[in-house]
Amino acid sequence: MDELSLRNERFQVSRHLILGCSPLAGIYRTIPEHEAYQTIRTALDLGFLDLDTAPHYGLGLSETRLGRAVAMYGSHSSIRIWSKVGRVIKSVAEVAVQDRPRIEHSNIQGNVGCIFPNTPVGVVPVLDYSSLGVSCSHEDSLRRLGTAAVHGLRVHDVEDETSFIHAMASGGAIDELLRLRESGVIKNVSLGMNDPAYTMRMIRGKPRGTFDSIMLAGAWNLLDQDGFEVLLECQRRDIKVHVAGIFASGILVGGSTYKYDVASPEIIRRRELWSDLADTFGAPLPAVAIAFALLPAIVEKVAVGVKSAEEVHATVHWLESASRLNPQLWVEAKQRGLLSVNIPVNK
Repeated sequence: MDELSLRNERFQVSRHLILGCSPLAGIYRTIPEHEAYQTIRTALDLGFLDLDTAPHYGLGLSETRLGRAVAMYGSHSSIRIWSKVGRVIKSVAEVAVQDRPRIEHSNIQGNVGCIFPNTPVGVVPVLDYSSLGVSCSHEDSLRRLGTAAVHGLRVHDVEDETSFIHAMASGGAIDELLRLRESGVIKNVSLGMNDPAYTMRMIRGKPRGTFDSIMLAGAWNLLDQDGFEVLLECQRRDIKVHVAGIFASGILVGGSTYKYDVASPEIIRRRELWSDLADTFGAPLPAVAIAFALLPAIVEKVAVGVKSAEEVHATVHWLESASRLNPQLWVEAKQRGLLSVNIPVNK
């Protein structure tokens, strides 16, 4: 049986952290422009090179703010911008009759499901995993970002049968990304997913060499290791993994939400058990969360979503603490029943 290979190196901001830029659009609360720009400036000053965004985040607002901040404070030759495809942002006037069934209403300003309060009014997201949809999404992203190219594109949120069929079809989203890579337009073909089952189906449904990386969100952290088999499959295929949701939607850094909902008593209980263990080893709980996410060698980087310059500084401090973590902590975590027995911990 395969065993997950473990990392044995000190962590570095430039090598192991991705700045998750969804908070630039404001998640649950309004984020002023100047605050978003200062967050990016601080991240660049502290060594972040990878910046991850998507049309989904505030229906283009994250990309727009990221592009402006990079133009002011960064260098396109030294950083890597990642975006995503699968949604085309259209004005209400542009939406054709055939688009209407594919409008993602939950993400529109004013809808109770919209978690981005700064989302522009008068635009809607249209789900589109066709080659034309990818092309339109890519061109729109470049325009909003104000750049000639992005490093990589991730097929975003393929987590229902219709989206899966369209993305995987001949001439669909993945084939279009392969064409862009072959022509040198992008360097990295990736996925951006929450659901490990659909992630596995996509990986196994395409030949080796199709995907350079995947971003797996919310399925590899202290509270949820459902992505374990995906990590093993990526190790077999040499697909680099970028882990998002390492703080479990904020519950591991003092928040009250888990998977974008109010945390249940059971989740709070498990968070407290991890907190007790972290205290035993003299480590901040967020540092333990970072160290766990980076424990498998196949995990190339982890994405951290931050809302302020102060949170950027805190994340860098936690990364430094994660490098000094006593590996005996993982052995103790198994003994306390906090980790599954199939997860290796010995370096």
